Amino acid sequence: TQLRFIGSSCDWSREEFTMSDKLSRAVKEAFVRMYDQGLIYREKRLVNWCCKLRTALSDIEVDYVELAGRTFRKVPDYKHEVEFG
Repeated sequence: TQLRFIGSSCDWSREEFTMSDKLSRAVKEAFVRMYDQGLIYREKRLVNWCCKLRTALSDIEVDYVELAGRTFRKVPDYKHEVEFG
């Protein structure tokens, strides 16, 4: 398989659903600990949100377009154009 080809070894007996309560608690705990240790911080920032994938995108995955004021553009999975700018 592809996983073995790249040298990965998986213990499928410990498989978990990523959004389970157990793992969600563990992720929250990890982020709280890192925040308390000053390893991460919280700030209001622009997030590149993909409406179709329903997830955030990194800056390198975004095609930036300069808009000259209010502009209506098509957005994937939206029936009507959305106003930007």
